[in-house]
Amino acid sequence: MPRKRIVWLFAFGFLFFYTPYAALSKAVTAGLVPGVPKGLLGLQILPAAILGTVLMVPLIITLVGWWKYASVPTSEIALSGFGLALIIGSTTLAFTFSGISIVLALILMRGGLLIMAPLIDALFRRRVRWFSWAALAISFGALAVSVGGASDRSLPLLALLNLTIYLTGYALRTPLMTKLAKVEDRDVTRRYFVQEVLVTIILLPLIPALVAFLGNGPAALALRDGFTTFWSMPPSAIVPIVLIGVFYASHNIFGTLIYLDARENTFCVPLFCGASFLAGFLAVSALSLLAAFPPPAPPQLVSAAMILSALLLLSPFHHQLERAWAFVRNGGRLRGAPILASGPQQPPRLVLFVCSGNTCRSPMAAAIANAELAQRLGRFRAESAGLDPIAGAPMTDHSRAALEELGVVEGKRHEARLLTAQQVSAADTIYCMTASLRLALVREYPHAASKTHSLDPDGDIPDPIGKPAEAYRETARRIQALVRMRFDAMGVTA
Repeated sequence: MPRKRIVWLFAFGFLFFYTPYAALSKAVTAGLVPGVPKGLLGLQILPAAILGTVLMVPLIITLVGWWKYASVPTSEIALSGFGLALIIGSTTLAFTFSGISIVLALILMRGGLLIMAPLIDALFRRRVRWFSWAALAISFGALAVSVGGASDRSLPLLALLNLTIYLTGYALRTPLMTKLAKVEDRDVTRRYFVQEVLVTIILLPLIPALVAFLGNGPAALALRDGFTTFWSMPPSAIVPIVLIGVFYASHNIFGTLIYLDARENTFCVPLFCGASFLAGFLAVSALSLLAAFPPPAPPQLVSAAMILSALLLLSPFHHQLERAWAFVRNGGRLRGAPILASGPQQPPRLVLFVCSGNTCRSPMAAAIANAELAQRLGRFRAESAGLDPIAGAPMTDHSRAALEELGVVEGKRHEARLLTAQQVSAADTIYCMTASLRLALVREYPHAASKTHSLDPDGDIPDPIGKPAEAYRETARRIQALVRMRFDAMGVTA
C-alpha cells in the first residue's frame, strides 16, 4: 500500500477493534452480558479493564517486533504517556454512565478534539489543506445533528468531570505528539509509540489506585471495590470486563498511528473521530440486534452519512475534485496540457543537511547530494548547516579527501555556519545526522517537525571528527548510499 494511504488501513483496524470495545463497555454496565451482575458502576469495572490493557500492550509490542524501540523516555514523552493514561481511563468510563448513550458520549469527546485540531496546527504553523477544513466542517455538522436529535442532553456531574479529564489528556498529548513524532520517518513514530505506552501502562493502574485508597467519597469507594472485592466474582463476570481493556489496547495502536501520520492534525483528527463515530454507530446497531438495545435514532443515521462524506473527502477522492476544478478553471484544458506563460521561474527546492559542527558530515552530505542532483531530474539544491558550529570553519581535509575518492567536487570553499530560521523555513526537507540532532532541531523549530528526519532511518551517523581517514571514507560512503535512497524515495529520478 502506498505510504500516504496506509493511514486508511490504520483507520480500518481502529474501527474493527473500537466497535466491540464500545459495545462491550456499554453492555457490561447495562446488564446485557450473561454472567455479569446488573448494576455494576463504571468505576467498579475500571481496574479489570485496565488489567486487560496493561497485559495486552506488551503482547502487541512483541507481536509487531517493536521492542527494539524501547528506551528510557524523555520527560516530554513521559508527559504524553501521562496524558494517554488519562485518556484510556476516562474513555472507558464515558461509555458506562447511565442515561448517556454511546453516540452522545462520542459526540462530547470528539467535539473537543475537533476544536483542538486546528488550534494545535496553528500553534505549530502547520499547513492545512482545503479538504481537511471541509472534512472538519462536515464532522462538526454531523455532531450538531446528533446533539440536536438527542432525546436527553443532560450531563451528570461525574460525567462532566470525566469529560474534562479526557480532554486534558488530549491537551497534553496532542501538542507533544505533533512536536516530536508527526513525521514521515516510521522509526521515529514507532519509537514514540513504544516509549509512550510503556509509561502509560505504569501510570494507568497507579492513578486510579491512588484515588481509590487515598480518596474519600462514592467515586473512591467504587474504585476501591473494583480493586478488591470485585475479583471475588466468578470468571464469567471478570473475563468480559478484562476484554474491554484488551480491545482498547488493540485499537489504541491503530488510533495512535493515525494521530502520528505526518499530515496536519486537521486531517488526522477528523479521520480518527470519523472512524470512532462510525464504530459507535455500529456498536449501537449491534446491541440493538443482539440485546434489544434502542436502535440508532434517525438523526444518528444522518450523522453517520455525513461522517462518511467527510471521510470520503479525506480519502484520495479529493484529488479527483482538484482535477475537476483545475479542468474548469483552465477553461476545459486538461491538466498538464502545455500552456504558454511568461514570468520568472520558481527557485529550486531546498534539501537541507544538518549536523553539529558543519565541517564533516553535513557538508559532505550536501556536496554528495548536489552531485547526485546534477545527474537527476527535478529542481532541487542542497545546503548544510550546524547546530553548534565554529562559524567560518572549513570542511576538514579528511572530509574533502573522502569526497574526492567518491568523485565528488566540493564546489566553492565551504564555511561552517549556524542553522538559521530562514533556512528551516525555506527547506522542503531536512535531514539530520542523528536522532538527537533531529530532536534538538524540532525543539527549536517545532513547526518543522513534519519535514525533519534522521538521514538514516535505522540509526545515527557518528561524527568522524578526530578519527583516522578511513572513518571519513566509511562515513562518506554511507552518506552517499543514504542520499541516493532518500532521493529515490522522493522520486528524484535519474
